[in-house]
Amino acid sequence: MALLGIESVVYGVDDLETSLRFYDDFGLERAATDEGGAVYRLAEGSSFVLRRADDPRLPPAFLPGQGPREVVWGVDSQASLDAVASELRRDREVRVDPDGTLHTRDEAGINIGFRLFDRRPLEVEPAPAENNLSAVQRWNRHRKWYERARPKLINHVVFGVPDVDRAVGFYVDRLGFRVTDIMRGLGMFMRCEGRHDHHNLFLLRGGRLFFSHISFGVETIDELMVGAMHMQRQGWRSDAGLGRHRVSSLVFYYMDSPAGGQTEYSADSDYLDDHWKPRMWDPEFGQHHWLAVLPADARIASTGTPVVLEGALPALAETVRQPSA
Repeated sequence: MALLGIESVVYGVDDLETSLRFYDDFGLERAATDEGGAVYRLAEGSSFVLRRADDPRLPPAFLPGQGPREVVWGVDSQASLDAVASELRRDREVRVDPDGTLHTRDEAGINIGFRLFDRRPLEVEPAPAENNLSAVQRWNRHRKWYERARPKLINHVVFGVPDVDRAVGFYVDRLGFRVTDIMRGLGMFMRCEGRHDHHNLFLLRGGRLFFSHISFGVETIDELMVGAMHMQRQGWRSDAGLGRHRVSSLVFYYMDSPAGGQTEYSADSDYLDDHWKPRMWDPEFGQHHWLAVLPADARIASTGTPVVLEGALPALAETVRQPSA
């Protein structure tokens, strides 16, 4: 079975009007709107759905308050969709919609679905060459200029779960996900079999199930910065702000979302294939390469070396670095 990434994410929200204004400002493009909500469609063919929290079309809530109600993973073929259904029915209920979409829950209690996904190739101009001090690549022309950010794909989602190992085991053993990297004692990054972005799902250690954020991919760092500037002009708040993760190389800009959790612009991810071997990172080194605004309590290491993992992956508890005697 080949999963191609996130086909859609469905939210139930308390304040629909404010949530719609946020994602309109964010640069998502509406495909449909009614009194109960809206569907945004991205260039890759994925969807982001906002509905009032009491809309009867919504799946039941798996978290307190507003936010995601379901993450639907895209599948490459009917044979793969049938294989997913057969595999998951061994130990859990799987409901099937008239259109063939599967609905169930993962090991952490997150509502997940599976649907055929005709993921479209993105028609994007090559990123502008960077001029550095010893190699000039761009002569007699400007970089590409952006007026607004227009995200083109759903890059990943992040949840906190009480048992990371059990949850990761479900996605790896049952659905073919690949673990790409591990943050010591913190969480594990995974990508779908049919995707090469550094991660499509990150599961954090938490005392309870919670939602962290959803990430939308834009073309370049310039587009990300234009989007961040526009969101600031519209009055939307950011605590984490702008930075680059070392573990995935992603440049990010996080914002508090009125629909729940945070929403992220992301650009310049590492891309991986099955030759990649997972690394184990100290969080202080792997989490951030740099931050545009350094919080007073930030713990960022400027030096470190991730450990390349061979063979079976350790349980998350086994990755915690023990204090020196």
